[in-house]
Amino acid sequence: MAIQNKTARTGRMMITGANGLLGREISRFFSRGYEILRTDREECDVTRARECLRVIGEFSPDVVVHCAAYTAVDRAEAEEEAAFALNARGTRNVALACREHGALLVTFGTDYVFDGTSERPYSENDPTGPLSAYGRSKLAAEEAVREIAPDFLLLRTQWLFGAHGRNFVSSILDRAGRGEELRVVSDQKGSPTYSLDLADAVKRLLDAGSRGIFHFSNEGETTFFVYAAFLLAHTGNKEARLSALSTSDLSRDEYPAPRPLYAVLSKKKYREATGVAPRRWEEAVLDFLRTGSRGERDS
Repeated sequence: MAIQNKTARTGRMMITGANGLLGREISRFFSRGYEILRTDREECDVTRARECLRVIGEFSPDVVVHCAAYTAVDRAEAEEEAAFALNARGTRNVALACREHGALLVTFGTDYVFDGTSERPYSENDPTGPLSAYGRSKLAAEEAVREIAPDFLLLRTQWLFGAHGRNFVSSILDRAGRGEELRVVSDQKGSPTYSLDLADAVKRLLDAGSRGIFHFSNEGETTFFVYAAFLLAHTGNKEARLSALSTSDLSRDEYPAPRPLYAVLSKKKYREATGVAPRRWEEAVLDFLRTGSRGERDS
């Protein structure tokens, strides 16, 4: 259990899932503004209610950023109970502990709560209809937060990439580097989200005193195929073999979880709350490729 920067802080922040892609980004980004307690399963198993109450009570944070999550979308089809245990029950336990100890809960949702049939970007108030076990578990997490936490901020996001974990960017570049043929779906639309920009969005919403559910991703919509082509074009992988396929071509044995075909998120509410528009996904990706794990913005 690691505590960062104990002096000259403006508040206390506890992070669950602190060793994951987003948890590590949040920890780094907020290290100048908060005394941070970084926890993972060994330090705080969020599926255990008493453990959540104890750890949060002992540290007494002003803010709990709940990043711990089951994110294996396809495996969740066969492990729905495990997905619900971490995503739904774990989030419920964290929300209960935050309510008990008066902490603001910040957590994250997903575009997978939608069915993908919309013809325009999804707003925060649009009806949900998850297609997969993962999506259902994350919707149950949202319902727990709304029911329990009197003070919360929940950001739905999608297509997350960054320096600290495996994601679409690292997968495409690794496979291209090994000379593999890349067959990528061309009929699923969404927006990439740079973990650094998501951390920045959390800070901007906190600074604005915002509460409730917000959507955040980088601006602009694309497909995974166009996204992959962009990555290859800007990393010198001119010889990479890239071909398009449709979602219906995917093997259900390899990809058992249904995906929303259109999952673009509207950022209108975020823009109105912060006065700032997210930068386009192309700019964010190029920034990541150029700076990698260094980043350029700190709280």
